[in-house]
Amino acid sequence: MTAEKSVEKKHEAFGFRALLAVAMPLAATVGCFSITLFTDRTLLMWYGPTSSAASVSAGNLYWAVVCIPVTAMGFITPLVAMTLGRSRRRGAVTRRAWSLVWQCIWLTLACVPLLVLVGWLSPRIFEAFGHEPNLAGEEARYFRTLLLVAPASMLEAGLTAFFIGRRITRPILRTNIASAVVNVILDVWLIFGGLGLPAMGVLGAALATAIAMWMKACVFAVLLFRVRSFGRHFAEAWRPNLDVIREIVLPGSALGVQQLIRSSLFSFVLLVIGAASVTGLAATSAALSLYQLLSIPAIGLATAVTVVTGQGFAAGGSGLAGMAVRRGLVIGAVGVVLMSVLLVGFPHQLLRIPLGGLEAAQRVVIEPIAVTLLGYAAVYGFVDVASLLMGAAVKGIGKTSIILVATAVPGVLSVTLGYALAPDGEAAVTHWWTVLVVWAAAQSAIVGGGVVQLFGFRSVVAANRGRTVDDRDQEQPPPHAVRRDRIEVR
Repeated sequence: MTAEKSVEKKHEAFGFRALLAVAMPLAATVGCFSITLFTDRTLLMWYGPTSSAASVSAGNLYWAVVCIPVTAMGFITPLVAMTLGRSRRRGAVTRRAWSLVWQCIWLTLACVPLLVLVGWLSPRIFEAFGHEPNLAGEEARYFRTLLLVAPASMLEAGLTAFFIGRRITRPILRTNIASAVVNVILDVWLIFGGLGLPAMGVLGAALATAIAMWMKACVFAVLLFRVRSFGRHFAEAWRPNLDVIREIVLPGSALGVQQLIRSSLFSFVLLVIGAASVTGLAATSAALSLYQLLSIPAIGLATAVTVVTGQGFAAGGSGLAGMAVRRGLVIGAVGVVLMSVLLVGFPHQLLRIPLGGLEAAQRVVIEPIAVTLLGYAAVYGFVDVASLLMGAAVKGIGKTSIILVATAVPGVLSVTLGYALAPDGEAAVTHWWTVLVVWAAAQSAIVGGGVVQLFGFRSVVAANRGRTVDDRDQEQPPPHAVRRDRIEVR
């Protein structure tokens, strides 16, 4: 193979087509999860606005509790991707991938006692924020039941890394579609009751999520067990390995702390909105549900950027990685423009989905506020998606401390200042959405500076030292050469 053809092949492996090939199934996978979350909130909105508001605040608090372990397990994905990018024998690559998966299992078991303790202490949390007794009771029930999902979420994050890090996405997509169907069916049944069961409201929504998530984790475990290399490397990979655990936990925990800070501050904002206006919190729930639904492609693209950037950096340095980042940002820019057009141009049509099941008297109060918030969501989307994609690139090469700093510093400053200047009543709703936009903009600027330093500056240095992509191509195999050790099912 000539040097020119080799370079062209590498560019194809890290170009637009490669990103989209990974991103589209992952976007559909994220879409399944978002659809289930959207279904939860929409059906709870139809069940009662108080139930929907409880699902938003309790759901965000749940994520604040479990985000460190779940996010740390998610860092296995870039570790697998970088492993495949380096020049290693196929057996060594597969053995290391299995070792990473097994450490996820051990870490999940270690976290179970802590989750039990949090569940025991949880009822006091919502009462401390002064929420109305009815709202606080529903929040506590939803939160405690959701804690059953946490171990399954940790296992899913680690087990799916074996596939995603290898750019194998079809098994994940199929499993998530099945899980989403089960969740939606159980939502309708358990929230509203039927077939001999009473209506459970938020408790039913949480139980449906728990059942569907554990089903998904079990399916992924079975899929992994059926991989030929599972038995071949079992004896070497199953034991706890402190060195590998440190590789996961240290940078993964930085991402987890980042998520904890973000989710805690976000939960605080929602709790404050709920204390100021239950109607405002219900409108926020409707606007957030639509934003999360429309931002599904960006989340799938971000995971693709993490994988492709990690493989590119390991195989060819910052040149290939930077190319993947730039192309990911171009795709993301197109998507966020389309999303914003929908949010601003068709707000009433979109709001028929989350608010369609309400009585006219309730809808006429909530909808005007929700329309305004969709405009804020459109602006928020530009900076949020930019931060998401650039953060995914940084995560792909393991520099997670940048994301932590970019989230923590502007987040704490924005929320602190916002709390000091917060008005009373429904005016607090738009005030806090403004705070969220300012926070996301500052975060995007800081992460963007890190991306320029990591990829732009290093590319110049590599060029000045005379190392080109052609030089590195003689040292490393193309990514697809390693990926032949795929799922060889018995």
